[in-house]
Order: sequence, then C-alpha cells, then structure tokens
Amino acid sequence: MYLTVHGTTAMLIARSVPNPFVAFLLALASHFVLDFIPHGDEHLLKAHFTRGQTARRMFGAASLDGLILLGFVAIFLWVGPTVNTSTFIWSLIGALLPDVLQGIYFATETKWLKPFQNFHLGIHNASNHPLNWHQGMLVQCLVLTAVWLFSIF
Repeated sequence: MYLTVHGTTAMLIARSVPNPFVAFLLALASHFVLDFIPHGDEHLLKAHFTRGQTARRMFGAASLDGLILLGFVAIFLWVGPTVNTSTFIWSLIGALLPDVLQGIYFATETKWLKPFQNFHLGIHNASNHPLNWHQGMLVQCLVLTAVWLFSIF
C-alpha cells in the first residue's frame, strides 16, 4: 500500500489506542496486513530496473505520496478527534517504518536490512493475484476511504 493508506491507518490506531507503545506495535503489524492485500504497486519494484532506477522510482512515488499523507494528517489534526501526540507520532512511525527501511535498503543495499527486505517483499508477493496499476489504485482508494471514514467518525 502507499504511505497514505498506512498513515491513515496509523491515525485510526492512534485514535483507538491510548498507549504509544501498543499503538506502535499495532501500526507496525497493520503495515504487513495491508501489504498482504494485492494493491498494484509491484510495478515500482520490477526486477529489470537497475538499483538506481528503482530507488528513483520509489523516491518519486514516496515524495508525492508523502505530500498527500501530510495533507491528510493536517485534516485529521484539524477536524478529527483529539489524540495523544505521543501516541499519534509513534503510531505513524510504526506504520511507515517498514517502507522507510525498504527505501534505505534500495538506496544503499545495506546487508543487515536484507532479511527484513526479503520478509517485506514476501508479504507483498504472498498473493497470487497481482493487480495492474488501475486495479491497485481502486483497491487502495477503497481501503483508504474505509480507513479514513473510521478514523474521523
């Protein structure tokens, strides 16, 4: 899933769970649950791209996605329920950490991140139902809408 979906899920968790540590763990777990759902972003990681091409594609997508997420965070903080700041921040960190580590791995190929990267990609590719980009965007928009509605009501 894109950062926007993971971040919005973190907002829902922060709203529902007052403990920052528990919110972090639940948000981290939610990342992998959401990544298990086929969501059509596999094209960003195609094997025929060089390491530099993959890193640039991921950086470009993550930059746009991050800006959208910042907008959602601003809206949530403006009109959403009051949440504990520490819980909110730790929930966001938990939800986004796997993709941050993946980005670091693609940019640097740090050896100690390889086992985590293999696990993360294994979750992404666990389904035998790959989606094209349009289908994936539809799935992500539906998941995002559902999570967003739960997080503001």
